Amino acid sequence: MNMSDYRRVNTSPERVFNEKEARQIVDEILSYMNKDGHARVQVSSWWGAGQQWARNRAALNADQREVTVIVSRQFRNIMGSAITNQTDSKSLRGIVQHMDYYAARWPNKVPPDMITTRAASDVRGADVWADETYNRSVIDNAAAIEELTQLSERENLVSSGYMETTGASSLTFTRDEWGRAEYEWGMVTQAQCSATVRHPKGVGSAWVGNTSFSVNRVSPSEIALRAFEKCKQALNPVRLEPGRYQAILEPAATATMVGLFMRMFIRSSPEEFAKGPMFLGVDSSINRYRSKLGLRIIDERLSISHDPAHEYFGTHVAPLHKKVDFVKNGILAGLTTHYLAHLNETSDIYPVFPTSSYRVSGGDTSIEDMISSTKRGLLVARLAQPESLDDDSGLYMGVTRDGLWLIENGQITRAVRNFRWTESPLFALNNVEQIGVEEQVFDPVLSRNPFGNSSYSLSLNNVVVPPLKVNDFSFTSTIDAI
Repeated sequence: MNMSDYRRVNTSPERVFNEKEARQIVDEILSYMNKDGHARVQVSSWWGAGQQWARNRAALNADQREVTVIVSRQFRNIMGSAITNQTDSKSLRGIVQHMDYYAARWPNKVPPDMITTRAASDVRGADVWADETYNRSVIDNAAAIEELTQLSERENLVSSGYMETTGASSLTFTRDEWGRAEYEWGMVTQAQCSATVRHPKGVGSAWVGNTSFSVNRVSPSEIALRAFEKCKQALNPVRLEPGRYQAILEPAATATMVGLFMRMFIRSSPEEFAKGPMFLGVDSSINRYRSKLGLRIIDERLSISHDPAHEYFGTHVAPLHKKVDFVKNGILAGLTTHYLAHLNETSDIYPVFPTSSYRVSGGDTSIEDMISSTKRGLLVARLAQPESLDDDSGLYMGVTRDGLWLIENGQITRAVRNFRWTESPLFALNNVEQIGVEEQVFDPVLSRNPFGNSSYSLSLNNVVVPPLKVNDFSFTSTIDAI
């Protein structure tokens, strides 16, 4: 192949495509495509610098760049699509030919109402780009990790974890069957750091993590200090009898419980709606599935929403172009599924997966005030390994991790061995006594492209939740793991 066929993907000093470069690729692809029917072209580029370490020693240093080009065309309800990671002229022409070949020989018939006319990655209106993250080097990350591991060595503890800074850009062209066309452009950055600190004799463990579009909000030094302090406080835990306790859930634990609640919005078929916790069943008089829309389902002080304009909601897969209220003042305000058409209860349908990013309204109570007002209870750092016991009622089982402490007469008195918990998010979120100040929680779901195209379907989740003080939380058995 003539070297002149290769594009600037190998020569550009930029880590991701700028809008001009992406537009050139899209326009070249369009020059090869038939002008009839619905068409969609997405050009995405991704860069990431990551470090991993274990037992206070570096395990991986990586600097990666990737490009994804997706084309699809729908004509007379027949669809063809293709994907490539090359942007030279020969590859771009070939991907269009492959798309047409695929559609002609293995037609994928698509109902007219399923042919979308809008891109799935709109991040306009959100503050999601930070130059300090994009300009961060592997060396900068390595220096931060070295500081963390040296502190661990001095404290005679063992640390592991990773730090990653990423940037991505995406240009999506869509054209409907009437020839109306639009371009959508977006750029995002993301930084995250996660650290686990353990005692070498296995008598204590702690975890702390943080994520943001700006690396300045992710402080490895602060994460290290918090992890070390929590690990020291968790050393030599005592065994406590299982039962129902007043529990103070730190934000990471709250995020797990609310995340399980958000799963209840998703059902795989209309028939499952009648048995789901968000639905009332089938109304035989009108032969419709009826939901709990408009009914109070959790504590009236809690609201759960998604707001693209909020500073925390930067990198998300959910193609929501406006604010969505899932729960407002405890009342079920929205459901996110294609099957809402069967309900005939609302005209506003959001066919997206709701757990990508959400915010739970907070209060003004600090964790310290929650502890001081607790006569006897438990402070829970994390709720891990949740497993569904009953999808119809929303009952889950899991374990506590990385710190569990007994509170007596307003003070933390000792570390406690981990419990297995068995609880329903609906029960927990209906038994809230106090609500803390909301904060962003680390939710480690890795992605190669936060715009969520078909080649990389996962993303970095943005979850903003407060700590909660919950009554009668069920701890069913003790476990030996730390």
